[in-house]
Amino acid sequence: MIICIGNALVDSLEQIEEFVIDELNLNKARMTLVDKERSNFLLQNMKNPVYEAGGSAANTAYWISQLGGKVGFIGKISKDNLGKQFKSSLKDSGLNDYTVFESEDNQTGLCAIFITPDGERTMNTYLGAGEYLSVEDLNIDAIKKAKILYMEGYLWDKPSSKSAFLNAAKINKESGGLNSISLSDVFCVEMHRDSFTSFIADDIDYVFCNEDELNSLSEKNTTKESIEFFSAKFPNVRQLICTLGPDGVLILEGREKYSFDASEAVVVDKTGAGDFFAGGYLYGLQTGLSIESSAEIANKSAAYAISEIGVRPKKPFTI
Repeated sequence: MIICIGNALVDSLEQIEEFVIDELNLNKARMTLVDKERSNFLLQNMKNPVYEAGGSAANTAYWISQLGGKVGFIGKISKDNLGKQFKSSLKDSGLNDYTVFESEDNQTGLCAIFITPDGERTMNTYLGAGEYLSVEDLNIDAIKKAKILYMEGYLWDKPSSKSAFLNAAKINKESGGLNSISLSDVFCVEMHRDSFTSFIADDIDYVFCNEDELNSLSEKNTTKESIEFFSAKFPNVRQLICTLGPDGVLILEGREKYSFDASEAVVVDKTGAGDFFAGGYLYGLQTGLSIESSAEIANKSAAYAISEIGVRPKKPFTI
């Protein structure tokens, strides 16, 4: 089984014109953490939002389950309507639901996502209950049975959730499993570069990122320099899987580098592209596929995700 740990969020998505970015003072194409007041303000400025269960690792878990993989999700929600919607979505997707309820009444996390005509998604995240995930919330039995543990960098901000990650990674390693992490966003890397670096060096087997996140982690100006840095800095990492947008993906395994072209896609909404890519690649790892075959499924998955609004596309998908 693959166990994904991350923020349990409900996404609120809306297509906007470019000028709205400035009107609402949004940080285009980035993820910005906001408080409840800012979140409510942005929601009030959405005319016809579409609501879907989301969160990076939850999206990845959803997609693994749709591909036929065995997967579970660990997160934290409130006993509110948003939380009920999130739980219902997990149940409908067929994955193993290990989410827990909080008792502090912080509200289930919500992400206001604005999609511009170029397909870029600008995310404004109120983490709510999700950021308070703690060691006590972990399903230890599920983690011990995991072949791969997948963790999202977005959940690294609070000491309690960071401790949960470190504890889960330790349990998984001791049980013979493999650990993977998504760097999630440049914002996350800039905030946590030193602790990310230590975590990767000590406990991580697979690193998922895009080239901007990799360059931020390495503090280099080019992807080539960052790859050289990564190879020297993290000799114990089995694979670095770095997406390059329309240029596909670069995979580093030891000193060997592999490049694969992106799949053809009509860009409608880039929300979830990285999440679905990771889901496709992890599914390949789970089922023992080659790097090339895993990358092909991952690239097709990312192309599929960006072809419709939101992270639950309706049209058929074929591997």
